[in-house]
Amino acid sequence: SRRAYVKAAMQYAWKGYETHAFGQDEVLPQSGEGSQNWGGQGITLVDSLDTLWLMDMKEEFWRARDWVRDHLDHSRTGKVSVFETTIRDLGGLLAAFDFSHDKVFLDKAL
Repeated sequence: SRRAYVKAAMQYAWKGYETHAFGQDEVLPQSGEGSQNWGGQGITLVDSLDTLWLMDMKEEFWRARDWVRDHLDHSRTGKVSVFETTIRDLGGLLAAFDFSHDKVFLDKAL
């Protein structure tokens, strides 16, 4: 029963992100608009990949994967936190590769 509520909360949060800020780093809490405060790495999307997979939100996972494949570009990030980039970006990509075996994630991690 608790599992269903947790999944519903994730579905609600992801729908808001997908609707208002898909591919952006984060959703601003007051305006609901997307923001690129992490160098334009789509950090919320990448950091959520493993959660989408584990919660069996595969349609959302594959849409996010397509964004990673088509839009994630680490050559233009600007100033970022090395720690946050390592745990959220690199960690998200490697976890997504580990779960899905989709080489797109490994290529982007490299």
